[in-house]
Order: sequence, then C-alpha cells, then structure tokens
Amino acid sequence: MRPITTDRLRLEPLEPRHAPHFYEGLRDAGLYSWIDEKPPQSVEWLRARYERLQMRRSPDGSEDWLNWAIWSVEEKRYVGYVQATLRGSRGSVAYVLFADAQGKGFAREAVAAMIEELFANYNVTEVYASVDRRNLQSCVLLAELEFERVTNPTDAVAGLDDNELLFRIRAT
Repeated sequence: MRPITTDRLRLEPLEPRHAPHFYEGLRDAGLYSWIDEKPPQSVEWLRARYERLQMRRSPDGSEDWLNWAIWSVEEKRYVGYVQATLRGSRGSVAYVLFADAQGKGFAREAVAAMIEELFANYNVTEVYASVDRRNLQSCVLLAELEFERVTNPTDAVAGLDDNELLFRIRAT
C-alpha cells in the first residue's frame, strides 16, 4: 500500500498510530446509523483493531484488506477513513467521515481516489458498494461517482439485507 494524494487530501495506509487521532471522531453514535458496527470502546481497543487490519489480509488469505486514513490538508487533521476489501479482481468499498467533516466533499474525493488506485494498481476490474437504502447521502455520492445500481444482486455478492442497495462501477 502506498499513500494517495489529491488536491485536498492525503490518504495514508491505516496503522495503529492513527487510533488516538480517530477515537473521538468515531465515538459519535450518529455515524453508526447506517453501518453494522459500534463506536470503539477505547483507544487501546481501536489500536488493536488497526493492528489486525494492518496485516492487510484476512486470516484465511482469501481477501486483501486495504484501509486508508483520510488527512485533510486544509483542516490539518484526520477526517475519516476509506477501505477496500479485495477478492481477486473484485473489490468492495466503504467509508466513514467524522460528523464534523461531512458535507465538504471529502468522502467523494477520497472514494474516487481510492477507486482510481484500485483500478490502476491492484488489478481490480469492478468495485461494489452496499448502502442502506435510507442513507440518501451515500446513494447520491455513489451516483456522482458513476456507480450503477445493481438491480439483481447474485450470490457472488453475499451479505446484503433487505435494507441494502448494491452499486457497482467497472474499470474502463
């Protein structure tokens, strides 16, 4: 993994050293309205999680785990993270922006940069994102990035529940 730079952001490979910078931002319960996670219990708990993620590979070796911390050059602080799980030539992506960093275009810029990186350097040919259908901001963001809605998801993309929509973008 390498850092990714955009006009306003620097995406850094996520490491345990990021835990103290992320803890307070990830404590906001509102962030978990659309994702099946809970706020971190402590900085130490978050650091241990980031140590596992820093392996960059699932224990069984079937997935690559790529996680980047998002640093805002303008605001001189971390504003969230983006992540990709790769299985062969297919990836799935997600992101979390701290509440006070939302609505500034950071998510759009970071996700676009990550997808470009996946297509250019990881032999990924298609990227998926699942979104809670009530999360209108994420649905709009994916449409702006030219993801298409997958109307008949197959069992190749497992784990969707009734409230989730699936989106896909393919390398050109």
